[in-house]
Amino acid sequence: MRRGDEPGQVGMDMDGMSAVVFSNRRGLRLFGILHLPPGGARRDTGVILLSPGVKMRVGPEGLYRRLADLFVSLGFPVLRFDYYGLGDSEGDLTEEYLKDVYSHIEIGRFVDDTIDAMNWMQDRCGTTRFLLSGLCGGAMTGLLAASRDDRIAGLHALGLTCVVSSRAADPSRYFSLGELEHLRKGYVKKLLDPSSWLRLLSFQSDYRVIVRSVMAPLRKRAQRTPAAGPPPVAGASEDARGEADNRNPLFPPAFLKVLGSKRPMLLIYGGSDRLRWDFEEKFVQRHRAQLEPLASGYEVRVVEHANHVFTFRSWQNDVLQLSNDWLRRHFRSG
Repeated sequence: MRRGDEPGQVGMDMDGMSAVVFSNRRGLRLFGILHLPPGGARRDTGVILLSPGVKMRVGPEGLYRRLADLFVSLGFPVLRFDYYGLGDSEGDLTEEYLKDVYSHIEIGRFVDDTIDAMNWMQDRCGTTRFLLSGLCGGAMTGLLAASRDDRIAGLHALGLTCVVSSRAADPSRYFSLGELEHLRKGYVKKLLDPSSWLRLLSFQSDYRVIVRSVMAPLRKRAQRTPAAGPPPVAGASEDARGEADNRNPLFPPAFLKVLGSKRPMLLIYGGSDRLRWDFEEKFVQRHRAQLEPLASGYEVRVVEHANHVFTFRSWQNDVLQLSNDWLRRHFRSG
């Protein structure tokens, strides 16, 4: 497959896929793949698959190609592309640390590129509405874009993060109670494995994580009886329990705005993904009163045992089945 040489030019067609290039508002050329349903059929809603962090347009383990096939089978034209500074696209990322790149994505670095891709797809394919889909940073980019652009009709989010990345030396400071409980159960099982004791005695284990996970039940008990005082401020460095707080202050208003506009959202998490507990404890529990009247607007589904990036094919199959069911209920063909 070849690239187009000029903005908007479409390359060689292969099985309904075409290499495309278009310019963002900064004049940087962005490269991607356009998938069209058989026979070049069009519909008013197009799908844009948003790159997850630095994984680019293929996604981990080819996940985005499989998602694109699902969307196309339901009649959607699909665009997956590289943001500026990633993959084949022009531009540079200047951060020294990868976590800084993630943090900038989580606060909207690629929202403009997303809207530029929507404008290009509207001109090219005639789509007037969009379903945004993505993993992790791609899901967060989609949420922030949806809070800015009413053409976005829904959000299909895998591993959506409601927190921001940190350069702190001790990442265990940011573990949710659910994740710590999950880890604690794992450590209890390992007590029966002699090799685990050897690892512990050889100082290869992260003792901070072990201690925090063992203390998780006590923290849960303490949380049920909160001390009197003012509620925590979103974005503050510590929460009401005195724990480090890495919540993304942009997440609640964006999520609630999209829900309030009655645009459906599907959130899929891996059963072993810490972000599922972050979402429940650091967002849902703290905004329950605002969410309850709007709860029918979003669905949370869990693929048991899966990791954050749905590495194994069986996990991806579950993602595809959950997605297919949701799409058929909310975005019927036509």
